[in-house]
Amino acid sequence: MYARIAAACLLATLMPVSSAAQIMSGQRNQPSGNLPSLPLDTNVGTTRPTFRATVTRVEVTTLVVDAQGQPVRDLRAEDFEVFDGGRKQKVLSFAAWHHEAAAIPINTLPPADALAAATATNGWSTQSRVFALLLDDLHIDPRNAERARVAARAFIDRLAPSDLLFVGLTSDPVLSTGAFSRDRRRARQVIDAFGGMRLTDSALEVRRTPMWGRAPGMSDVLASDQQRSMRLAQAYGAVQRIATAARTITGRRKSMVFVSEGSPVGASSTASTALTAEATAAMRDAVAAATVAGLAIYPLSPIGLDIPTDRMIEGFTRQVDEQGRDVAHVDLANLVAEFLQAKNSLRDLATLTGGVSLIYHNDTAQAFALVLQDASDGYVLGYEPDKAVKGAKMRSLEVRVKRPGVRVRARSGYLAPPAIRSTAVADPAVSPALAELLGGVVAEDMLPMFVQAVPVAREGDLTRFALVVDIVGGPLLVGMEGAQLPLEQAVVSVGPNGKVGRITHRRTMLKVTPEAANSVAAQGLRTVWSINLPAGDHQVRIATVQTTSGARGSLYLDLLVTDEHPLDPKGLAGLLQEQKPTAFVDSDVQAALPAPYY
Repeated sequence: MYARIAAACLLATLMPVSSAAQIMSGQRNQPSGNLPSLPLDTNVGTTRPTFRATVTRVEVTTLVVDAQGQPVRDLRAEDFEVFDGGRKQKVLSFAAWHHEAAAIPINTLPPADALAAATATNGWSTQSRVFALLLDDLHIDPRNAERARVAARAFIDRLAPSDLLFVGLTSDPVLSTGAFSRDRRRARQVIDAFGGMRLTDSALEVRRTPMWGRAPGMSDVLASDQQRSMRLAQAYGAVQRIATAARTITGRRKSMVFVSEGSPVGASSTASTALTAEATAAMRDAVAAATVAGLAIYPLSPIGLDIPTDRMIEGFTRQVDEQGRDVAHVDLANLVAEFLQAKNSLRDLATLTGGVSLIYHNDTAQAFALVLQDASDGYVLGYEPDKAVKGAKMRSLEVRVKRPGVRVRARSGYLAPPAIRSTAVADPAVSPALAELLGGVVAEDMLPMFVQAVPVAREGDLTRFALVVDIVGGPLLVGMEGAQLPLEQAVVSVGPNGKVGRITHRRTMLKVTPEAANSVAAQGLRTVWSINLPAGDHQVRIATVQTTSGARGSLYLDLLVTDEHPLDPKGLAGLLQEQKPTAFVDSDVQAALPAPYY
């Protein structure tokens, strides 16, 4: 039987965590379900924001290499100089970042039965690399969709088990991994659901439209041009959403692989709308969000090195206008301009955000090696601009290193981003700290936790899961006042289509004797929740706050629920018979345990 700790419960229900022994022995998260959408409200929609935030602190990630292209790892804060708008700034924070995947003892389970008990941990989240993989299905030709899927899967295969990854589509903010996580099953699900939706470029559309089918005086299809601009704005909106979410992740480089063929909007003289105000605003907001968040973008074309000749052969036959004049040369010029515009827009996105354009790489392995290398070494410099950054004007940014013979790469500037509304989960009974954790996009590991979800009962179309949460004891006990250990904990599920369930939470005051404190320090503290879920993909979010010290932690468990989920109350009973300090076991879980356990 578990060792119970006396608790005066001030509210209702608790939440999951991780024991030091479990994490240090390499227990890991298992591929399971999904969260369809980012839980953050990032002000991205069809109506552009009319006001912008003031930038009061800037964090810039800097890569420094020697003449052979190898990382330089022995620099100090005094070796750097930062110039903002041409003025030298005082560096207020400095951190060297070096990632060793082997040093983080997290392994992924092999592709396993999705119905098996699922596990997750937030351990080492702050030491893990952060990547986003954005598939621009709005600007990928359907014929190239499989190439894009192959490239995306190859990128995932190269990641370390500890790496945090977000995967999403530009066409659908709901279809995504929902957060930066280690769940590769859901990431592959999103990739498999991807399909190209690129519209035919204007020049080819003109060539394919018979002269007798065009309205007098019109050389293009207006509706298609408007659609192209709308799609471009939508793609930039997806970039902004992810960048805005990444602003909360600090102290390391954040990288986005943007798989796209680019957009030709604004290049052709035949275009009726060129670059609309909506698309221009979306582009500015995306760049602003990425530069302030320090999100380096690496555009990658699924077709690699290509030339416009392929499209010329595909779409060009001799045509004449109403007066019988040959117009092929005009359309050819437009086609080349659109081709170059698509490429240039992707290159500009990389240059402005401190990434590297990979659009001409036919060797994706080499391209991905560069992305991973950039994310593994560098320096993070923080400063407060001596002059406030407001409005939509780009502020130049330059990082210099005093050591000769080295090359420096950092983003070249930044914009004031759109103001952000609160991202916290709304529940007046939940503290702001707990709500912020539940609404985050990356797990917080100040309080390391480990959770196991065990199916124990079925009620109608719902499956009841016991969430067995272990919290590492050492950080939990820091800041205790006497024998009092105050905790606030919560659990919430996010189901298909991003629907957020009811938050279950509990404020608990634990009375911990010296003997119990020693036991908690050695084994951690366990809590056991109950949650009922219908069939489908879900993400269960768990958050804990030690309210005296302010120590906090969160984790996300992706869970695939089916009507055939095998129930395992005996397995849960065996798990709970471990002699571990336990604060709480939900009464619904107790009712599902076999006699004579209760």
